[in-house]
Amino acid sequence: MAIAAELGFSKPEIEQIRLAGLIHDIGKIGVREAVLNKPGKVNDEEYRHILSHSSIGEHILTPIVEDEAILKAVRHHHERYDGTGYPDGLAGEQIPLAARILAVADTYDAIISGRPYRKAEGIQTACDEIKRYRGSQFDSKVVDAFIRARKSADLVDAGSSKI
Repeated sequence: MAIAAELGFSKPEIEQIRLAGLIHDIGKIGVREAVLNKPGKVNDEEYRHILSHSSIGEHILTPIVEDEAILKAVRHHHERYDGTGYPDGLAGEQIPLAARILAVADTYDAIISGRPYRKAEGIQTACDEIKRYRGSQFDSKVVDAFIRARKSADLVDAGSSKI
C-alpha cells in the first residue's frame, strides 16, 4: 500500500492493491504441501508445480472476484520486468502496475520472513536485493517508490522509538 501511495494511487486503487496483496498467493492451496514446505532444494518437477500457483490463484478467484485488476495482479505477480518471469513471460509495461508493485512487496516480505529452506534476512539485505534487480526483475519506478516508502517508514520507526 505504501508503494502505491508513493506512486500517487487514489484511495480506491490503494485498496485494490491491499486486497490483491492479501490474496495474491491463494493459488498455493493448489500446490502440494510437501513441496511448499520442503526444507531442501526442490527438483525440476516440483519447481514447475510451484510456478503454477499464480495461474491457479487466478482460476480460483475468477468466479468470486469481479475486479479484473485484482485478478491480473494475482496472475502476474511473478512476471519480471525483463520478460523472464511467469506465467506468461510479460515484460515492462505489459505487466499490470499492480502486479509490478506486488512483485517488489512480495520479494521484500519473502526475504525478511523465514522459510522452511532458509532463515529470515534483515531489512537492509532485502532492500539491497531489491535495488540489485532494479530494471531487470523489477520496474525501476516501483523500486524507487519502495525505497522512498521504506525511508519514510524508517523515519517513523526512529521517531516513535524516541517517544
